[in-house]
Amino acid sequence: MKRIDGSPTGVFGVAWAPDGEWLTYLRGEDEVCLANVESGDIRVVGPGASPGLTADHGVVLERDDEILLVTADGERTLVDRKALVKDTPKRGPRVSPDGQRLLFTVCNVFDKESQNNNAYAYRHFMGVAGIDGRKPVLTGQQWYGGSAAWFPDSQMFAHYEFDSTGGARIHVVDTAGKLQGSMFGLYPAISPDGKHIACKARSGGTVVVYTGKQSWDKEGVETAVTKLPESEGRISASPPLWLDNRFVLIDEGGKLWRVDTRRDKCEELAKLPVPTLRGKHAMALNPDRDKLALEVPVEGGFELVIAPIG
Repeated sequence: MKRIDGSPTGVFGVAWAPDGEWLTYLRGEDEVCLANVESGDIRVVGPGASPGLTADHGVVLERDDEILLVTADGERTLVDRKALVKDTPKRGPRVSPDGQRLLFTVCNVFDKESQNNNAYAYRHFMGVAGIDGRKPVLTGQQWYGGSAAWFPDSQMFAHYEFDSTGGARIHVVDTAGKLQGSMFGLYPAISPDGKHIACKARSGGTVVVYTGKQSWDKEGVETAVTKLPESEGRISASPPLWLDNRFVLIDEGGKLWRVDTRRDKCEELAKLPVPTLRGKHAMALNPDRDKLALEVPVEGGFELVIAPIG
């Protein structure tokens, strides 16, 4: 196990570069850092939130309601407040697996249809932009406070929402904005082959795996439920992390488990430290799926460490 960084208040929101050589994260509440996995070299990128890495190690982040790209040559605005819908905050960028695209949220957009239905007239919508500066587009997909996960081919994504009328739901959407299917659950994680979505049930204690046979609509999806060995009914914001046909997740009772979906078997990873249970991502798997970066509580604060998964 290798220590990368530490902080009295937290080192979380970890994201890997597509080549697995660097990772970015938040130190404290808003200090974005970039660390080399092998050398341990740490560079402070600056203030921001929701950092991610491009294919050439540029850092994409949210700052002052805009989406920026920070490289060794300086800073460049990818999506500003004037883009798409004028004077709207742009937040929560998520870099695609190929490092070429990003998802983001366009906040507080006036929606005439919602007003006509006597609903809250200001909505959040999801947008897609290119790292190379291609014009951002709205997907037309509304966003209700969840997070998003890309499919491996970077052509589709899944996001979840908290909806007071429909419950906790996951939506599969292509980059053109077309809805491919919806299902119940929280914190979706996409398998390496793009055929499975693992997610947490809202009540805790179980993990649901959806398999898209022919499509992601109701008729094309198979559902399997795995009961976790221990649970206190709490929900952690760290989603399951796929290895192959297995995934790693934090048990809500405070243990780290590896779940084999083919054998419906859970194995405790007792030799690894348990990531911090918090409302933000506290662990991330590298692209080769053999190392886990995770925030762990220590005396006087928190540490960001990298541990191999045997």
